[in-house]
Amino acid sequence: MTFLLALLLATGPTPDVPRLAAAPATDIRVDGDLSESDWDAAEVASDFVQFEPVEGAPASQRTRVRVLVSGDALYVGAEMDDDAPEAVRQTLSRRDDTGGADHIAVYVDGYNDGLPARLFGVTAAGVQFDGITEGSNTDESWDAVWTSAVRVTPTGWTAEFRIPFSQLRFTGDETTWGINFLRVIPRTGEEAYWSPIPREQADSGIVQFFGDLDGIAGVRPRRLIQAVPYTLAGARRYENPGVPGDPVYDDRFDAGADVKVGITPSVILDATVNPDFGQVEADPAELNLSTFETFFEERRPFFLEGTQIFDDGFSRDGALVYTRRIGAHAPIFAASKVTGRTSGGLSFGALAAASGRDETPGEWYGVARVKQELGSQNYVGLTATGYDETGAGPCAGGVCRQSAVGAVDWQYRVGRNEAFQAEGVLAGSVRREPGETARGLALYAGFDQVKGFQRLASGFRVFMPGFRNNDVGRFRETDLVRANGAYITDWNSARPFGPFRRLTSFFSGTTTWTYSDRTFRGGEVSASASGQLRGFQDISLSASLNGIGGNDVRETRGLGPVVNILQLSGSAGASTDTRRQFVASADLGYRFDEEGGHGVSPGLGVEWAVSDRFQFEVSGEMEVARGFRAWAANEGLVRAPTGELFVGAEAAAPADLLADDLVALDLGPAAVDGLLAGAVPVDGPVPALADGVGYYLPLFGARDYTSADVLARANVILRPTLSFQFYGQLFAARGRYRDFQLLTAPDDFRPLDAYPKRRDFSVASFRTNAVMRWEYRPGSALFVVWQRAVGDDLFEEVLLNEAGDSPFDRGTPALVDDLFATFADDVVLVKLSYLLSR
Repeated sequence: MTFLLALLLATGPTPDVPRLAAAPATDIRVDGDLSESDWDAAEVASDFVQFEPVEGAPASQRTRVRVLVSGDALYVGAEMDDDAPEAVRQTLSRRDDTGGADHIAVYVDGYNDGLPARLFGVTAAGVQFDGITEGSNTDESWDAVWTSAVRVTPTGWTAEFRIPFSQLRFTGDETTWGINFLRVIPRTGEEAYWSPIPREQADSGIVQFFGDLDGIAGVRPRRLIQAVPYTLAGARRYENPGVPGDPVYDDRFDAGADVKVGITPSVILDATVNPDFGQVEADPAELNLSTFETFFEERRPFFLEGTQIFDDGFSRDGALVYTRRIGAHAPIFAASKVTGRTSGGLSFGALAAASGRDETPGEWYGVARVKQELGSQNYVGLTATGYDETGAGPCAGGVCRQSAVGAVDWQYRVGRNEAFQAEGVLAGSVRREPGETARGLALYAGFDQVKGFQRLASGFRVFMPGFRNNDVGRFRETDLVRANGAYITDWNSARPFGPFRRLTSFFSGTTTWTYSDRTFRGGEVSASASGQLRGFQDISLSASLNGIGGNDVRETRGLGPVVNILQLSGSAGASTDTRRQFVASADLGYRFDEEGGHGVSPGLGVEWAVSDRFQFEVSGEMEVARGFRAWAANEGLVRAPTGELFVGAEAAAPADLLADDLVALDLGPAAVDGLLAGAVPVDGPVPALADGVGYYLPLFGARDYTSADVLARANVILRPTLSFQFYGQLFAARGRYRDFQLLTAPDDFRPLDAYPKRRDFSVASFRTNAVMRWEYRPGSALFVVWQRAVGDDLFEEVLLNEAGDSPFDRGTPALVDDLFATFADDVVLVKLSYLLSR
């Protein structure tokens, strides 16, 4: 108790807040030349302090920043001196990618409350990047409309910004804004802030450490009104499903628009009609053999920009809002969102979308959230989501799937210096579909130390079986009670020691039960360390022990628990000097279990800025696993009165088997007795065999698996506004099951050498797209896109006496050869958008 009290009362020095006054702007031309007299009259922000590589040390190069204010915009002028001006990196890259170039950024917190801030930055090559910084993370999906210019000088380089007030959030009542400046010199790994960020507290949020900008009293926000209509023409070539090898050609002409309106200076309405996201990079291919859904990143601009308000405290388990659900089954007709904030610290947002086919909305999605700030790091929030597929077509009994979720979440800092954080979410759901109505609750509560070089973290979760959130949100699993704890250490107070510039270790433990019947699901412990050597080489090492006791309640896909297998896994990784323009990395993963399963997964990667205009990266990973016990199928078995045992040619429950599909196993009556001893037969008759007794049991096998994944990206940047990007991914995997066993009890596996089927599989995929992007004026762009997708897969369930060559035995090179002989799906798009604003 004494130790905990000391932690809660611990405090640190409060740094002085630097201040800067903005001067009036009269006639500024944004050209990178800071020779206008207004700049000479403005106060100078200098004396930058390093965050990297030596925290707290003066910046190695001099930086001077000035701020001006006009009636409609904020101007920032920055001079970056450099002892080696010829070494200033001017690598061209796409917007929002600094590309390893020197850069300068300004953060603006218009409400001056230490919460989300707008980020605007530019590289020495003139490439813009912007985003919204909240906590210690920046969301770069937000794209503002602003102007900038840079110049390289004999003593370094200069940058000039014009940021319209319509791109900032403030009420007009403030007399002081929060502001900070960041300069990055990649060749030395230096990051320096004007208002220093203490590393010990950086993870708890950087905006709270900003300096003050005076001289903005009387500045009034400008109402934002802009529309971006687009037109699109495209063509698609694909294989006729009914005539293999016969091509089909489709043309496409379309139009739509994105609209953004400032209802008030701090409330924004976004709407999109008939949106198209053809320029967005395709999802990576993968083979998912687990019981969990794969969740992909959101890449569509409309569902990225300004949606931070919908983030909730379930981030470690899922999310109440997962916008990839919208449009997953059918094209989106229209969507809109409203986001805003009041001067009292109340943030709010609402999102609505409709999707469907044949000009008929079939699915409706709705989200609403409010969050009341209770100080700079404390809040309470309310979220509601809804889903309705009534318009999707006839539904069983006239009832279609409908769902609603409501939640309250909170975060509160306690202790002196706000070193500890209590957080949590309580959510409830109702989901109705034909034949079932499910209701349930989900709770997460955590208590973490968020400041300091040694930190504790803990969490507790209770998810009821009836909680359903996957119509609008995403959850990996429900029906669980889970407790976890972690201990994190930044060694030597995050300062260099021995061979390390930085080293952090992480130890954690987790234990889980089912909520419904308190079945123990096992425990897990893990340890990891990551850091950087004095030569700026990244290193990492990890190990975990899984399946410590208990049962897996998901692996049998609904047929009861199976005892866990104790498994040890780990990984090691390293990279070359991350400051260089050529960076190579390597990693190696391993795992083995108590039954002899073993696997290894090596990986290599290269990132190379070949020149200021050409960069590429390529990575490859393999996995080779042998002998891991895995679920293969749930098999229906039928025992005849004579003692014979039959299985279906295709796996199905006994009641669904067909007489013509029954296959006899080469087992005598005594062997059948031994195989099924203690197994519980299913209730009811077995239509496929009169007087037969049915069993429905999980089938497991030792799974051998091999995969290869190669990914490549290349960028050719002719100007900051004109770029060509290529992306390609080749994926191939193959596997087989052997040494089959029937599971008759959670820890009772019965060998089934007489199993008459083969269950081998293979998957191969090649996906690529090439995009030309020309931003011919701010906010307006021309896209030319080519996409190609080729895929081939085979999941066998064949009788041994009918089986040909196994896809597993053919090898990965043969899979790839077959893949490129497969008919490709090609798409070509030309999309033109134009910004209208005032």
